[in-house]
Amino acid sequence: MRIRTARHFATAVRLVVIAGLSFTLHPRAALADAATLPTNFADQLLSGGLDLPTGIAEVPDPQGPLPRRALFVEQISGNVMLYAGGTVYLVGNVPGISTDGGERGLLGIALDPRWPTKPYVYVQCTDQRSGNFVTISRYTLMGDYTYANDGLLQFVPNSRYDLRADFPDQQSNHNGGTLRFGTDGMLYSSLGDDASNCPAQDITVAVGKILRLDVSRLPDGPGGPAPYALLAPADNPFASNADSIAKLVWAEGLRNPFRFHVDSKTGVLVIGDVGLDTWEEVDIATAGGMDFGWPVYEGPAPYLACGGTPPAPYTAPITYYPHPDGEAIIGGPRYRRPATPTARFPAEYDGDIFFLDYYTGFLRRVKQSGTTWAPASAPGQPDASDWGTGMYDVSDLVEFSDGSMWYCRQYLSGASSGELRRIVYTGSASVGAPQPRSLALSAPSPNPSRGASTIAWTQPADGAVTLAIWSASGRRVRTLVPGDTYAAGPQTIAWDGRDDHGERVGAGVYFVRLTAAGENRQGRMVRLP
Repeated sequence: MRIRTARHFATAVRLVVIAGLSFTLHPRAALADAATLPTNFADQLLSGGLDLPTGIAEVPDPQGPLPRRALFVEQISGNVMLYAGGTVYLVGNVPGISTDGGERGLLGIALDPRWPTKPYVYVQCTDQRSGNFVTISRYTLMGDYTYANDGLLQFVPNSRYDLRADFPDQQSNHNGGTLRFGTDGMLYSSLGDDASNCPAQDITVAVGKILRLDVSRLPDGPGGPAPYALLAPADNPFASNADSIAKLVWAEGLRNPFRFHVDSKTGVLVIGDVGLDTWEEVDIATAGGMDFGWPVYEGPAPYLACGGTPPAPYTAPITYYPHPDGEAIIGGPRYRRPATPTARFPAEYDGDIFFLDYYTGFLRRVKQSGTTWAPASAPGQPDASDWGTGMYDVSDLVEFSDGSMWYCRQYLSGASSGELRRIVYTGSASVGAPQPRSLALSAPSPNPSRGASTIAWTQPADGAVTLAIWSASGRRVRTLVPGDTYAAGPQTIAWDGRDDHGERVGAGVYFVRLTAAGENRQGRMVRLP
């Protein structure tokens, strides 16, 4: 079996010396041309001069005008960086990463969904401190959590907590590397298997898998590694297995799920799985325990007999493409339109899946029809197959809460030539007031808040309204509207920060759930101490 390495990953290695944890402006360098996209879409540069940016995560700030904040990681330097207000700053450095071989390094990042009550950032890297292993670590952040002033963040010194530091490192490449939190609050992590016989079919070996971890029971502060039992959710598909690794497995039979995403509406995983010689594929994990077939199958075709009886039926990819059409898939998001029309795509994009190829630079879009997925086209797109072109060396593509898609571009013309960019819709549907044909829930204001908050929505027709506040743990805290009839048009109501018993609620993350005119919407808000 041939092992392919990423063309550019190892070419821009340079020594980076970090002096303390002060906020450091990152230099800018050569910039690339914008991607070719359909009519009324724009590819915008946010920052250049980046050193192999690899993974990106949105900081969930209160709703507001672009730009927002984002955290991203640099593969070789080990730096965690912050984009805020048009400038890039150093947040902290992850020591001890292994970077030899081309595809090792700092690969993934995720922000705790309980932010800022739990001001944690999680990273995934290849680690050389005790031999080469894949490590998932947590750091505590301090600074301006809510973007009330300059928005800057940095590591709390000596706050590192290793969840685990013993997942197999697959030689020089194909180590997976995505971290995402699911809608269930669990942390999902991908690990590749690098075509090494059949371990992707063995649930007692972590490689070739997506793991599902419970971080809610971990102690605050530095330490670790955590006991396997503390990380294993009771409802994982192999929770009853005696093996500690098996208890963490959510999906198996993957070669290199370098980038996957969580559907924000359904919670299912959308996985881009890098193939070997013939096929690149997109898989959907609608439930735990699914087996996507590698190496028994590569894409739609049989590949390698692993012997024995398969533990479960293999799930075929929803779409795939051949070599040399592409060489390394980068899984993108399943697009979900937000209620606030800041930069969101038109309605026909809702539920579509995007994916790119690292080497050929195309961006493709597929739409579901019943049980099948097929390419979807848009006016002005560069060709019949590709929704976008010119997006070479993209390592992560993420939908942000305003409806734009942000992405990291690793390497363009030399050291410090990476970029952070975003794709926005510039047509009339992306600006102005909420569209009157659908229910729109605005962001609570102010958000975050210590006092009263105003909740506003616009409904397309007269009808019964139910509006309630729920805690992050799933408990209804306050019913503000129990089913009263409201007229079509804009409406507002105030919440005084108290529960149904008149007691002030504690600090934390809360959710606004609105039902009106037969539609449902949900918003997020933060209560400060």
